[in-house]
Order: sequence, then C-alpha cells, then structure tokens
Amino acid sequence: MPDRKTELILGAVLLLLGLLAGAVWVPLDSETPPIYEFRRQTYIGDALLPMLAALGIALCAAVHVAITLLERGTSDRGGPAFDRHAALFLLSVFALMALSGLVMFWSGPLALALFGPETDPPATYRLMRGTAPWKYLGFTLGGTLLVFGLISLLEGRMRAGRLLIAVLAVAALIAVFDLPFDTLLLPPNGDF
Repeated sequence: MPDRKTELILGAVLLLLGLLAGAVWVPLDSETPPIYEFRRQTYIGDALLPMLAALGIALCAAVHVAITLLERGTSDRGGPAFDRHAALFLLSVFALMALSGLVMFWSGPLALALFGPETDPPATYRLMRGTAPWKYLGFTLGGTLLVFGLISLLEGRMRAGRLLIAVLAVAALIAVFDLPFDTLLLPPNGDF
C-alpha cells in the first residue's frame, strides 16, 4: 500500500483534476449547458453527467485526503496489497454488478409479460417503457440490489436498515433524473 505522503499527493491531484474538469473543461467542451429549456421543455444537456462525474471524483478525492489527514499511526499497513481475499472481494463485486445489470435489464420486460395489461395487439415493453410503473421497475430493482449488495459486501452482513438506504438512494436518483425531465428514459429503458 502507498505511504501517507503518496496518498495525500494522489488525493490532492485527483481533487484538483476533478474540479478543473467539472468547472472548466466539461462546460467549455459541451454544446449545451447542464440543464436547458427548449420550447418550454426542460432537457438534460450534454454537460450534466460528465460534470457530475468529474465533481464526484473531486468529492471522493477530498474525502480521501481528509481521511488520510485524520489517520493516526504508522504508514506501514503490512501485508500484500493484493491477495486472495482482495481477489475474492473484486470477484464478488463484479458478480454483483453483473447480477444487478441482469435484474435491471430484464425485470421490466418480464413483469410486463407476466402482469401487463391485456391488449390487442399485446403491449410490448418498447411501447410501455416510458409509462409508470414499467419505466421504474428495472431501475428500482437493479439499483436497489446493487446498492444494498455493495453495502452488505463492504460490511460483511445484511441489515434491514441498509436495504432502506438502498431504496432511498434509488428513489433520490429517480427524483433527480426522471421526475423533472419528460424526455429522459431511466436505464435500461433506452436499450429497448
């Protein structure tokens, strides 16, 4: 593992790069602002998601710098940086991400096939993907599984309170990215 000085330098560099990318590079390199209005419709611009990603990197770097500064004790953590436990952890994370992606992608179409309205001709998921509850189903189930699974994996146990946190986190994402924008399709609905 890197020593304390290396972690501080890395955190500071990533903090600076994240802030520069989010505040300068992304807005200047994008054709539209983060959020704009066109013909009385509110749209997400080209700059919003890259700007949020860059500022997210800056936030994580700031937290890393703060934790490193508050850390007491020796900089020698002992043990190898990557061992069998680390490999199993990464394999578990990748498996959880794959399972969450499958649940996110297929739960909406499967639920529509099983519980959808009886119409003639039969309703397809492509036609129903922009209507509630179908547009929220995959994102909610897959996102909740991902957040709850990652928290449980990090803590080493499953707790009901963490499931509530996962549901609230997904609900917050829906409130921020879906409710204000009429034309936005939550993942994975754009793939159908």
